[in-house]
Amino acid sequence: MSFLNPLLAGLGAAFVALPIILHFLRRKRKPVMWGAMRFLVEAYRRKRRRMTLEQLLLLASRCLLVLLFAFAIGQPVLGGASTQSGPQELYIVLDDSIASAANEGGDEAFELHKAQAIELLAALSPEAGDRAGLVLMGGPARSVVSPASSDIPAVRRAIERLSRTDSAADFEGALTIVSEAIQTEEPNAPAATIAVIGSLRKGSVDPDRPLPRLDNLGRQTRLVVAAPAEAPMSNVGIESVEPIRSVVLGEAERDGQALVRVERSGVGTGEAASVSITLAADGSGATSTAEAEFEPGQTSTEVMVGFTMPPAEVSAQPTLTATLASDSNNADNTSTTAIDRREVLRVGIVASRPLIGQVGLERFTPADWVRLALSPGETTGELRIVDTTPSLIDAPRLATLDAVVLLEPDELASENWPLLRRFVDRGGLLIVTPPADDSVQLWTDSMTEALGLNWTIAREPFEPDVDTRIDTETRNNTGMLTLIAGELDQLASSVTFQKLLPIESAQDDEDDAILRLTDGSPLLVASHPSTETGRVSPGLVVYMAASPSLSWTDLPTRPLMVPLVQELVRQGVGLSSDRAVRVAGKADELPGRASEILDSEGEPAKLPIRTAGRYEMRDAAGDAVGVLAVRPDVSGARIGVSTTAELEPWFAASVGGTLNLQWLGGTESANTTDASATLQRADRSKLAFWLLAIAFAFAVIETLLARWSARSMELHNQPEPSV
Repeated sequence: MSFLNPLLAGLGAAFVALPIILHFLRRKRKPVMWGAMRFLVEAYRRKRRRMTLEQLLLLASRCLLVLLFAFAIGQPVLGGASTQSGPQELYIVLDDSIASAANEGGDEAFELHKAQAIELLAALSPEAGDRAGLVLMGGPARSVVSPASSDIPAVRRAIERLSRTDSAADFEGALTIVSEAIQTEEPNAPAATIAVIGSLRKGSVDPDRPLPRLDNLGRQTRLVVAAPAEAPMSNVGIESVEPIRSVVLGEAERDGQALVRVERSGVGTGEAASVSITLAADGSGATSTAEAEFEPGQTSTEVMVGFTMPPAEVSAQPTLTATLASDSNNADNTSTTAIDRREVLRVGIVASRPLIGQVGLERFTPADWVRLALSPGETTGELRIVDTTPSLIDAPRLATLDAVVLLEPDELASENWPLLRRFVDRGGLLIVTPPADDSVQLWTDSMTEALGLNWTIAREPFEPDVDTRIDTETRNNTGMLTLIAGELDQLASSVTFQKLLPIESAQDDEDDAILRLTDGSPLLVASHPSTETGRVSPGLVVYMAASPSLSWTDLPTRPLMVPLVQELVRQGVGLSSDRAVRVAGKADELPGRASEILDSEGEPAKLPIRTAGRYEMRDAAGDAVGVLAVRPDVSGARIGVSTTAELEPWFAASVGGTLNLQWLGGTESANTTDASATLQRADRSKLAFWLLAIAFAFAVIETLLARWSARSMELHNQPEPSV
């Protein structure tokens, strides 16, 4: 039992001492001796035991009467930690992430979560001043009703209208929203109950990341968490679908391949398994199927699946859709990606000399060799070469290009490097090689500083060992050279190098290097520049340590030259451009050419996008500029089981200990409750009424005892008649 007014209860209880003091004061009166005293004393001795009992009963009734009045004034409350009194404030943190799409007992978990939340709302009373708030966990977390509202029916209707998302749960963000809502400086703010409702499977929780503190916000806070789902399940989801050819040019390429990555979780991951994947391009009318194989203990794998491109008149910007068979969570069984189909790529070759072929191979410039590699035979119009010089580079010219090959960086003015940086930031591809002369290279610092690259490039070229070759065993699997990977050993074996201007150090050297030489130095390096704030540019910078000049290497005359340059440009443009593919919950920025997106019903979609699917992109003029593909966040659908023992320290740290934490349902923890008892209200008015009624009864008893005791005293004081 506790008291709403403990001070009044304490003061009232102190008055219990008053009848005790008066009782003993009456017993200490000074006796007055008179003639008949001996007869009274003799009578008193014979009846003392009965009189003492009557006085003790009278004293006890008076003490109990005072105590009952004190308790009634203090407004006692009976109940445990789950009992509330006064107005209540409830914040429901509801899991609407992709994890809530799991099949729990024949129903989608999200529908069970909604029913549980509505059951909690039913325990609130607007007439008593109760309020409720609603925060959704699907990343990034967002508030639906915050601060808490007294319109409980409106909160219920908001829950009933909810649809789940395809993004991962954002526990940290959800509790941050709640902590900001409940923070107060009011001295008598009501206690806040935060109810977290979800399945709490492995994809939803991360006990290694601390949650925001909720116990030092100016009011008493209690966290009630739905017990984790206990049913063991297995799930397979599609992590990504990546076309091998990043950019498809014209109608020439009708057959393509895509790399499909899948992930599994839950029971059975220790055993070998295979799943069937279906892949189709919209509008093609053809589907392909492949089997993805899991080794024992393997949780992710990939498989190459072929597909047929639809004609441009059927689908100018097609999408690829991969599908799995139904399992315990169907939200991650479908994934879509956009195919970047273009009519032409415009490639700018920046060199100071006119790009005109000359008689004799020894007189060919690097620009001549690159030009021949980009147009090895009859031109098809798919790669359009734009000639320019370092002095003529400007923003309007760069805006028309998809890729720039800078062959003489030493001739570029320092004020033009920022122009190239802006070109890269818009999703352009920049390929840089050293100039053909072997003088001291003073341009390297200007390039790395302007482009935000963590590279240190040598100042002077050096001559490698005569047996230095391309090491194809250390090729980086970035997708840049995937289409020629099978022939790379044969194509690269005869290439030799006489001079190199290598990158001496790079912060992410292992990730950036595309090709290395046998001496360990990188030959080809690619990186997305980053800003001072840490933002990564969508564009790509590729650096080749050897100039395509016969004085540096015989690469221009070897069979590798044409496929290497072709792939660097074609795949590089695809990898550098801001691809129209996003992950649900992380789609907070649109590709540069889009200013608005429309959903499947033609309605504008708000950022960030939390639902997977295909969206149409519009520019500022309202014209269609392509398709945005949003895929589900498969990491949030991992379906392994969590236990209360694992999660209790995580949640308890947020509310200052286990005393402020309760589990809603479940059997693992002793500190559990159910929905009806979570917000049980103590009826102090009825309790105070019964205390007053009992006090009144004791007042009547005290009056009767007082009269009886007084009558007994009178009889005791009368002397017995003498014989």
